[in-house]
Amino acid sequence: MKHVDMGRRIGGRLGLTLALLASMALAGCGGPSEQTIQGTRLAPGADAHITADIDSDAATTRLLVNVVHLSPPERIEAGSTHFVVWQRPSSESPWRRVGVLDYNADNRRGKLPGMTVPHAEFELLITVEKQSSPRSPSSAAVIGPTSVG
Repeated sequence: MKHVDMGRRIGGRLGLTLALLASMALAGCGGPSEQTIQGTRLAPGADAHITADIDSDAATTRLLVNVVHLSPPERIEAGSTHFVVWQRPSSESPWRRVGVLDYNADNRRGKLPGMTVPHAEFELLITVEKQSSPRSPSSAAVIGPTSVG
């Protein structure tokens, strides 16, 4: 009798352990996606590390962008002073400004701290601009366009 009870306990514990492992694996699948995008011909050494934490239910994305090896904007295009991040849900839609990279010329890095984009899937573009809030992107793209989500 003890042998049968012991088998049930081990079987029950094994089932519980497998269920916990499966739920942990499924929880890990929903984490943020990450990608690295190389710079365009205007910024050939640059790499943009993009982290997108997508909330499919709300159709929003929490976006983090870090760009390394990025020359100062005025060296890419004369008179430029900012790197502006843009998004659009499809190629038929107009570009919308997300924000401006916080750029450090000493270490040639730009960072867009957590911003929320009102789409689960979209295109991303980074351009050099003469103003921090232009109505549309210039033709001086340093990253992208690339798909996110």
